[in-house]
Amino acid sequence: MYHKWLQAFHAVAKEGGFTAAARSLNLGQPTISIHVKALEEQFGVELFHRHGRTVKLTSVGHSLLTITQGLYGHEEEAIQHLRAAQQLEAGELRVGAIGPFDVMELLQHYRHQHPKVNLSVNLGAKADVLSDLMAFETDVGILAEPESDPRLHQLFYNRYEVVVIVNDNHPWAKRKRLRIRDLVGQPMVLRTEGSTTRTAFERALEAAGVDIHPVMEINNRDAVREAVIRGLGIGVVSQSEFIPGERLRALRVIDAKMHVDAYVACLAERLNRPLIGAFFAVAEDLIKRRAR
Repeated sequence: MYHKWLQAFHAVAKEGGFTAAARSLNLGQPTISIHVKALEEQFGVELFHRHGRTVKLTSVGHSLLTITQGLYGHEEEAIQHLRAAQQLEAGELRVGAIGPFDVMELLQHYRHQHPKVNLSVNLGAKADVLSDLMAFETDVGILAEPESDPRLHQLFYNRYEVVVIVNDNHPWAKRKRLRIRDLVGQPMVLRTEGSTTRTAFERALEAAGVDIHPVMEINNRDAVREAVIRGLGIGVVSQSEFIPGERLRALRVIDAKMHVDAYVACLAERLNRPLIGAFFAVAEDLIKRRAR
């Protein structure tokens, strides 16, 4: 009972009239008048001075407004916040990814379109990216291969060749390509098991019946690069992760299919959330640009 009366009073006080208050609350003007009158009669007070269609707060009305502002002012603020998020003028998008290249490209374009949205990124292993998605710890994930989980909505984003890297003192440093059998007996620096690049490489080795000579396993792609630079062995990386420089050379394997993919994923039930839907829209736009 009191809630409706106080809400009607607050709307009239804030909007400056009964008609405007009725419009803001999506109620009929007579209903607003009845609620305010009931509140005044219940406590034997006058809350408004009425002059035709003009209303002015009484001293009691002014005092009451300071109280209802605490009750309903926060509600108004909450609605404004939600509307801003709906229009992508507020909020935070949390992204998990297995590597920096694709996610940074996507976030560059996302930020350009929606500069008021806060962004956070967490890089980790595939299992961690998936776990965070399922636990609502992140909103979007960048994966290297599609998952069979029906709870996920997934979009193929890009494909990259896996290349062999050597340092500039290696006998192959002047070459641009090689065959997969050339790797027999070569000291190899590999990522730890579970790495998508390593998985693609090992599939190609198995298909060709080639055995290699691993000398080191490292759980970090930058550390693999540093190990190769220092001559500890040769490595394999996704083409997207290769940074050309004076101390490293990349060679294509011409007789083996080695590649890693990038997929954008989210929980299917959350795809219609404005911040997440906008991220997929950016991804789809970049895919179309690449296809031109």
